[in-house]
Order: sequence, then C-alpha cells, then structure tokens
Amino acid sequence: MAAFGLLGLLFVGYLAWLILTPQFNFSPLLNGWLPDGFEVTVAVLCLARSLLRQQGRVVALALGIGLLSWSIGDTLWTAQTLGGAVPPSPSWSDAFWLGFYPPAYVAVVLFMRREVRRIGDSSWLDGAVAGLGAAAVCAAFAFQSLAQSAGGSPLAKATNLAYPIGDSLLFALVVGGTTLLSGKARAPWILLAAAMGLNAVGDTFNLFPASLGTPRIAAVLHALAWPAAGLLMSIAVWLRPRRLNLLVSEKPAGFLLPGLAAVSAFVILFTAALHQISRVALGLAAATLIMVGLRLLLSVRGLRTVTQDRLRQSLTDELTGLRNRRYLLQMLEAFFGDEGDRRVSKRRLAFLFIDLNRFKEVNDSFGHSAGDELLKQLGPRLTDSLRGSEVLVRLGGDEFGIVLVDADADDATAVAQRLITSIEEPFILKGVRAVVGASIGIAIAPRDATDGATLLRCADIAMYRAKLGDSSFAVYDPDLDENGNLWRLGEELRVAVEEGQFELHYQPQLDLRTGVIPAVEALLRWPHPRLGFVPPLRFLPLAEEAHLMPSLTRWVLDRALAQCAAWRAAGNPVTVSVNASPTNLLDAGFTDFVRELLARHGLPAEALVLEVTETSIIANLEGTKRVIEELRDLGVVVSIDDFGAGFTSLAYLGDLAVGELKLDGVFIIDLAAGNRERDIELVRATIELGHAMGLRVVAECIEDKNTLDLLSELGCDLGQGYFIGRPLPADRISFRPEPADEPKAALIG
Repeated sequence: MAAFGLLGLLFVGYLAWLILTPQFNFSPLLNGWLPDGFEVTVAVLCLARSLLRQQGRVVALALGIGLLSWSIGDTLWTAQTLGGAVPPSPSWSDAFWLGFYPPAYVAVVLFMRREVRRIGDSSWLDGAVAGLGAAAVCAAFAFQSLAQSAGGSPLAKATNLAYPIGDSLLFALVVGGTTLLSGKARAPWILLAAAMGLNAVGDTFNLFPASLGTPRIAAVLHALAWPAAGLLMSIAVWLRPRRLNLLVSEKPAGFLLPGLAAVSAFVILFTAALHQISRVALGLAAATLIMVGLRLLLSVRGLRTVTQDRLRQSLTDELTGLRNRRYLLQMLEAFFGDEGDRRVSKRRLAFLFIDLNRFKEVNDSFGHSAGDELLKQLGPRLTDSLRGSEVLVRLGGDEFGIVLVDADADDATAVAQRLITSIEEPFILKGVRAVVGASIGIAIAPRDATDGATLLRCADIAMYRAKLGDSSFAVYDPDLDENGNLWRLGEELRVAVEEGQFELHYQPQLDLRTGVIPAVEALLRWPHPRLGFVPPLRFLPLAEEAHLMPSLTRWVLDRALAQCAAWRAAGNPVTVSVNASPTNLLDAGFTDFVRELLARHGLPAEALVLEVTETSIIANLEGTKRVIEELRDLGVVVSIDDFGAGFTSLAYLGDLAVGELKLDGVFIIDLAAGNRERDIELVRATIELGHAMGLRVVAECIEDKNTLDLLSELGCDLGQGYFIGRPLPADRISFRPEPADEPKAALIG
C-alpha cells in the first residue's frame, strides 16, 4: 500500500505537469523514461502479487506479463525516438504492445470465471449481448476511421488494424463481464474494468489524435491513459475482495448495458442504410440482435418454468411434499364457489382435521430434526391409508387435513379409524422407537358449513372435543360444540382460576411393607357447571397455553398443604404429593413460594412431594436441575413422575437431586398377567436401580391383588391405583390400618 501511495503521488504530479505546461513539447525524461519506469514498476508489483499470494495467482501473473510487455514496448519506443528519430512502422515496440492483449484476455476471463461460477444461461446471454454490442460500436467508429486514415505497407496496415481489434475484443469482454457481475461487482473488478477502458482510450487517441479536434488534449489523454491503466490493474490484483455480507441479498443483474447494446445494434443497422459502415460493425450488430432474440426466447421459457415452479411451490408443503393449506382453501373455494349450481348443492364433502398428540415430547426428547423426520414418515403412511379420491394436506406444524369428496359422516369415521391405527404404529427415529397419537375432528359440508373457513373451524372445534374427551375422533355436533367449544372453555377456565372454582381429590399411596397409608397424591378436578367434572388431562393443556399454570399450581399447593396440616393435626402424619409443570419449575421465585406456604401452614418440608414428569425435565434440563437442587436443599422431595416414559432418563438420573421415582403406569398394568417375564425383570431392575441410588420407588396403576403382591415381592416401596383406592374428596379418605383378611381396596372409607 505504501508503494501504491507513492506511485499515486507520482501520477498526480505527472498529471499536474501535463496540465500546467503552457506549451506541450515532448521531453525524453518526463514523457519517456519516467512514465516507462512507472509502468515497469507497476508490472513488477503485479508479478510480485502472483508470487506472494495463492488465491488469484494466475490472474496476477497474466496481468503482470501483459503489463511488462507493454512497458517494454514503451521503453523501446522512447529509445527509438531519441533525437527526433521516427521509428519504422511496424516496429519492435508494436510487437511488445500487441503482446499485452493475449495475457490481458486470459486475466479478464479467469477473473470472471472466479466470480461467476453460478451464473445462469440468461446472464451469460446478457453478457454476450452487451459485449457484442460494445464491439459493434467500437468497430463502427474505429474501423471506419482507420480505413479512411490508414496508409503505408500491408504490414503497417495490419499492425494498425490489430490495435482496434484488440481493444474492441478487450472492451467487449469488460462490458460483458460487467453485465455478468452486475449486482455482485467487487472493487477489484471495477478497477480492472476501468483500466481496460483507459487502455482503449489511450489507443484511440494514439491512432486518431484528431478525434477530439485539439491535438494537445489528445496528446495529454494519450500520455495519461497507459500509466493510469497500469496502476489500476496492479492495484486490482493486490486489493482483497470485500467479504460477502450474508445479511444482504445480492442485487439482481441489471438490463442497462444489454439494453444499450441492443439499441446501439439497431442504430448501427439503421445507419448502414444511409451511410457506409464497415462490414465488421454490421456483422457484430447482427450478432448482437441474434443474441437478443435468443435471450428473449430463453426469458419466455424461463418465465414459464418459474411460473409453474412457483405455482407448485405455493401449493406444496416444503417439508413433507404434501399439498398445503393454500391448496386446501382453493379446493374448498371451488366446492363452495357456485351456490346456484344444483349439482354442487347436492354434493357432500367431509373434512378431517388431524392434530398429533405427544409430538412436542418427540421434539423435546430427540430435537426438532427428529420431529421433522417423523412428519416426513407420517406423510406416506397417511397417504397409504387413503383412496385415490381422498386428498391429504399439511396445514402446518403437526396439523394435517383430509378432504373426502362425496362422503358422509360414516365414511369419514371409517377413514378416521384407519388413520388412527396407522398413526399409532411406532416410528423409528435415530434408532429409537417413538409413538404418537392423534385427535381428529370431522365436519361435513354443506350440513355443518357453507364456506371453507367455517368448515375448518367446525372441524377444529370437533378435534378439540376429541382431544378433551376419551375418543380419538369426534364428528362436529352443533348442540355440543357451540356450547362447549375450545374458545369458550378457555374463557371459562380463566374465570375458574381467578375464582378458585376447583376441587382437590386425593388418591392414597400404600406402604407395601407395612400396609399403612403414609401418603396421598392431590389430583385437581374442575366441576364444570355444564360439562360436569373435567379431569386435569382435559383442561391443563389449555391452562398451559393461556399461561394460567402458575396461578393454578399456587392454588393447588395452598389447598393441598392446608389439608395435609389438617390431617396431621388429627393424628395422621401423611405426606401429600402435588404435580408441578415445567412452567412452575422455571417460574422465578417458585422455591421461595413453597417455603412460604410450608411456613404458613406449619408443615415440615418433608410433608410435601413435588412430582415432575420425566419428559419435562429433559425438555429443559439445566433450568429444572437448578430448581430441583433448591427444593432438595429446602427439604422437599422431588419425584420423577411417569418414570420410563421418556427416552434418556438413565443418562440424566444421576445428576438430578430427586428423592423418588414413580414408575409409569404402562409398566404396571397387566404386570401380573402371563408371559410378562421381561416386563417383570424390567420393573425389578428399575426398583433395584432406584434403591441403589437411595430413592423411594412408587408404582401407580395397580388394579388387582396379583399386581400388588408381585410389586411387594419385587421390593417396591409404595403403591397407588384403583385397587388400593380411587381419588376421592378429603372427607372420604380413611387412614385406618388394613385388616389382615380384607382386600386393600377396602382401605378407602
């Protein structure tokens, strides 16, 4: 950079001397040897660039050779013109000057190839149009003037003709390259293109000094053009290209240069009818217009292809390859479009709204890439369950839709049953089996809706009724759904939380060694005025979505601890288990709130057990781990609920400050049935693992005496289930000891 700074100062001084000299007379030193030395210096700098840096080495080497050949020609010319001598035409200087063009072509082409590796056919045609048009313009002026002023021997004419040909080709390359690099041009290319343009200017004023009408101006521009061009070329190869800004999209290629080239070609052909123009210019102009025609054909074909691709993309889900919501809306619009058509009014259409269950757990446990893979596998699986006239679309997320044309509710329920069976088959994700379910809402047109938006809303409402109920699918029923839809239920839930319109039922936990009941689990119930008792699995997802869980859990904790204090005051030293959601554990100040409640009700910390599901722990391990440690330090026991339902529990168990494992019910149901040896060994190993880590092990979903006895033999600490006792209000719970000949179900009063 210091060398280029010094050369820049020398060039500015040279420019000032040329402008300020009153009478422009040739000076061997100032017009000859100093510019020659300047040109040799920039050529050496260019060659040095090829030796010092790997990237762009060939471009720098080619330009350096061209500049060196050019500067040698200037040096020979200065030597030949000493004392006013007139060199022959052609001279040795011409050989070195013309030697500049081949390496210059190579450098320009290589530079373009490095920058335009991903340029399409249309851009290449744009470059060809611009380049040919520029060459046609050069030929129209340069060759015509040369033909009028050329003289001397045939070799001299050929030499003089070589300069405009070389400049025209070089100028065409630069213009075409500038078109190709439009929108992504970097400073090195701009400098290189400017240098090539100055070189053409210098040659023009050298061959035709009268073109400006003032010999002095022509001589000054001729003297400045070549040193300036060499300096810019040398700087271009040394200048590092600007880093691509990934946040800014590349500008599209412009049509200015190709448009000017096309207009120039038309002008040249039109002028040829009035004035004589060289055949070279006419040929180049004709070639330019041919390229314009090819470009137009390619544009039309490309526009058609892009239109088709955009239409396909707009109607296709990118992840699964299925049709998308836009396609569905177009289909429904076509169905409902002509209300006056009697043939349409007699047709029926069933729409199935599918929402996956437990999909969030897959994302939390395996990552979103696994969730995407599940959706990709689900698409072909659902398609195989359909017939040719049934259309499957992905609405977004884990929601899908199916359109059944000319189908009624019976047809739709039959399809829903097939879909549920297909969806519940295990998926293999990263070598692990994952199982999801689905809730399906069904709406029929025109019975339930007379437009597409209403049909989707009805199916959505029916889907949520299925999700809140015990069925995997539900058909829209205005009598039920208009009075119990999700939105109304959500508002009623908000009011219920604000006013505390809930009840706690308690399910006893039996000590399998002593036969006494040392603990109960508090289970939340919502006595809805219209729907009756709504269990937690039906309304807790709504509470999570509405951000009501912190308030709801605080209400549950307060009531459960108050009841526990009352039982203890009556002589029953029980502990109470309360479920906590991930929202609770990550709520700032949750541990302090628990401490405050225990102190308010006069209870020791060990009287409370907080149950947290394994999947919620995995979803945010670091955050929940910290809160669990705080609760452990407080003295509260944290229990991992549904242990075994997750996918990576053993990997994290040793790092968690928990005190209890609660086996998932899927391991316990039918445990005592025949041919369940492997399940028994799995439960035995889990119990032994928990005991080895100093943890209490609880089994839930005990529904018969054989299972209870088997768990006792396996060493399980506590048991819970309908055989021991169903969840009941606090005033119906009995803690009396178990009679020796009485089944454990009788422990509940």
